[in-house]
Amino acid sequence: MVAIPVTDPRESARASPASAAAGVYAAAILDEAPRVLSLMDREALSPTAGCGDRTYWAWKFVDFPASRLQESLCVLSFLYATPLASSPYCRNPKLLEWIDRGFRFWTSIQHPDGSFDEAYPFERSLAATAFTSFYVGEALELVGRDLPAETVQTTQATLARAGGWLSSNDETHGFLSNHLAAAAAALYQAYRHTGEGRFKERSWYFLDKILGRQSDEGWYDEYGGPDPGYQTHGSFYLARCWQLSGDERLAASLSRASRFLAHFVHPDGSLGGEYASRNTQTYYPAAYEMLAHRDPASAWIADALRPSVASGAAAGLRAIDLFNYFPFLNNYVFAFQAASAPREAARAVEPDADPGLVFFPRAGLARMRTPHYDAYVGTAKGGVLKVFDRQRRALVDADCGYVGRLRAGGSVSTQYYDPGRPTRAGQASLEVEGDLAQFSRPTMTPILFVAFRIFTLTLGRLSGLGRWLKARLVKTLIYRRRSVPVRFKRRIDFGERRVSVRDELAGPGGADMTELRRESVFTTIHMGSSRYFIANELADMRPADAIDPRAVVAGVTLARDITVD
Repeated sequence: MVAIPVTDPRESARASPASAAAGVYAAAILDEAPRVLSLMDREALSPTAGCGDRTYWAWKFVDFPASRLQESLCVLSFLYATPLASSPYCRNPKLLEWIDRGFRFWTSIQHPDGSFDEAYPFERSLAATAFTSFYVGEALELVGRDLPAETVQTTQATLARAGGWLSSNDETHGFLSNHLAAAAAALYQAYRHTGEGRFKERSWYFLDKILGRQSDEGWYDEYGGPDPGYQTHGSFYLARCWQLSGDERLAASLSRASRFLAHFVHPDGSLGGEYASRNTQTYYPAAYEMLAHRDPASAWIADALRPSVASGAAAGLRAIDLFNYFPFLNNYVFAFQAASAPREAARAVEPDADPGLVFFPRAGLARMRTPHYDAYVGTAKGGVLKVFDRQRRALVDADCGYVGRLRAGGSVSTQYYDPGRPTRAGQASLEVEGDLAQFSRPTMTPILFVAFRIFTLTLGRLSGLGRWLKARLVKTLIYRRRSVPVRFKRRIDFGERRVSVRDELAGPGGADMTELRRESVFTTIHMGSSRYFIANELADMRPADAIDPRAVVAGVTLARDITVD
């Protein structure tokens, strides 16, 4: 392998003492370091030495190691390479030994074709192959000069195989910009470590796909629509590709994306949620710290949400589970590096800061602002509504629509993503309509799990059948929707201090229901990265409205006002 020279991050860290902004991220990283090390098998003679999946090597509750937990190598390598104040980890030889074992374990669990698994054996996951390869490549930049030559060579060869697999495979079960962005970043890392130009070329294949699907409203496509939480994640990999390539197309794309995203940063420091395509409320800060020196909207987002990193107002490191743990923690690494760089930030400017209604029809998202409140509406999600008091910076009302139970089993709701549903926007009003639709929330059972494992260990080892299985799972958990004969119409009128909501429900399907309620918080699609707890869920809001489903047959109208004092 012919490695392309890279700058030693230790030099820039010494030259640029961390600013107050960078200190937010440094503190979080140092606080988590013991947990990261506890997740890793650090014993030299253990058969799982270097494995980052404690559930596998210590508890022995699962039957294969999760490759994505090897992403811990990035933050551990950062701790080894970076002289943070009061850090015992910098240039620690014991830590370097553990990192070396982590690299070796990662190389040992790669399939011969270059892919890695995430959710089940022989999955051959694009996400797992992309994310792990990217973070391992970044880790190798940080500590490669101190590792044994054999480890470096073996890791580079593993990156080359992963790059080869990513060069001939694609995401087939849906369009997920954050996965494709990670694949592009992983391929760029494979190019930097091996010098193979085909990896750089393939990186741009994925980047061009993302840019080609970017809406003219600014958002990146996540399963057919925008999602602010996932956009903060995917934007990081695009920003890293921009840093590595210097390509101005990426910078321009990210600026447009930031201008869109800024509309959905809430007054209390949260963002996104049930009104968007994937319901997420996570905030990954790195992209906005990386762009803050040149893009006013990104600088505004970084400033507005930096306090949320410590407070937990947006779903972050303290709220997420293990499956998002290392992407978050590693994101703080890059946020720290950007915030501590010796450069002046751009003047932070919030887009469309004046009062009024801003509506993105292709996204099916709107924000209404008055001097007293900000209201956010997901028209594509059936009129999901969140209202925040601007003076108190607090959530005062949330309305995720209607959810009910069917006599024959299963659930129905007004809340599902459909940007094509009839929608009308006035100067200070929104109206949306559609049918109620069934949704399911399946969980694993012992019998189903055994059958699933038998398939994955036999026929599922064939790549074509494996892709078919994933497509079926996604269709069942995310896309499948069947309307029921109940029509729903919601009109929202915005006053200076008052939001008025009028709902009409009518149709014979009401006779098939046992229960129907308007709820403040719920979701209807499978999305592991949604429903992390944030503080505003504790807000004391109006109790849910219960409706007699029999009244829906003839038609029922419900009206309520939300007043901001």
